[in-house]
Amino acid sequence: MMKINVAIAGVGNLAAGLVEALQFYQEHDATKHGVQYPSLGGYLLKDINIVAAFDIDARKVGKDITEAIRITLNKREPFVKDLKPLNVKVLKGPLEDGISEMTKEFIPISEESEVDIAEVLDKTNAHILIIALPTGANKAVYKYAEAAIKADVAVINATPTPLARNPVWAKKFKQAKIPYVGDDLQSKAGGTVLHKGILDALNDQGVRVINTYQLDVSGGFEGLNTLDVERRTLKRQVKEDTIRRAMPYDLNIASGTTDYLEFLGDRRIGHFYIYAKYFMDAPLKIDMRMESYDSPNGAATLVDTIRALQIARNLVMSGPINEISSYYFKQPPIILNRTRAKEQFERFINQY
Repeated sequence: MMKINVAIAGVGNLAAGLVEALQFYQEHDATKHGVQYPSLGGYLLKDINIVAAFDIDARKVGKDITEAIRITLNKREPFVKDLKPLNVKVLKGPLEDGISEMTKEFIPISEESEVDIAEVLDKTNAHILIIALPTGANKAVYKYAEAAIKADVAVINATPTPLARNPVWAKKFKQAKIPYVGDDLQSKAGGTVLHKGILDALNDQGVRVINTYQLDVSGGFEGLNTLDVERRTLKRQVKEDTIRRAMPYDLNIASGTTDYLEFLGDRRIGHFYIYAKYFMDAPLKIDMRMESYDSPNGAATLVDTIRALQIARNLVMSGPINEISSYYFKQPPIILNRTRAKEQFERFINQY
């Protein structure tokens, strides 16, 4: 198979997980080490090739991406310690609104000149641009999306910024004959997936959920970023909406990150509570704790999304691809329950 050339905007935890994963699976059998789709449309993980990276952090710009991903705010422990250089230098991207009030004192802004994103995408022969910017960086997300359209490159919007679910952008990508997916990448084994799965199972059994929450603390940059009130509100609205819209009735729900704890590093600790009623209005209560790692959790979804979007490119599809978005994102154009989303996704990939 041909290589899938990807560029990534935002060299944070998601980029770290992707870089480490691509090397990890050069040495480990994907069928035995947690890959849901070892072959997806004939594409293997080894077919994914990182060709460009963008960031605004002075400590990362100018460095090889394998070195840049080690520069973090927290005590993140790498899953692959000795990375081989990829010879992909991190370039200065647009700042716009990429820094929040909560993070500005921690991120030194590079004084390098901002590159022409479209020109870089064209020169590196990128097929897909992954937008992995912080929550709330709407202007920056749209600037990268415009550059991708100009360079004829497909887009994965890993952020909550409305792109795939925005009809204005859908029209732009349709007219440009370019496919894209989003919004807000969902972790493979994260809190939202587990929460929705439990609620789906209860609903299937005739149990009616009354109140529920999924609240977490994390040590990642995104956890610090979402302490900004406006950005936290956006993130919580997205998470709550994706669960609420997947249920056939209304319920009281709260979901989101409540605090940043540096010592957690890449870990995220989630707490789940469900109060429901079932037969003869008997009460049911569920109280759980979940601990996971952000970078492999996001990268596990990302490697599938990259390969699926490449299939959409090969099929000359355009606009938002809901067959991918509904399964792998929290805020797709059309929200489906987990079972229907998976069925739709697998029908899509099996046609290729």
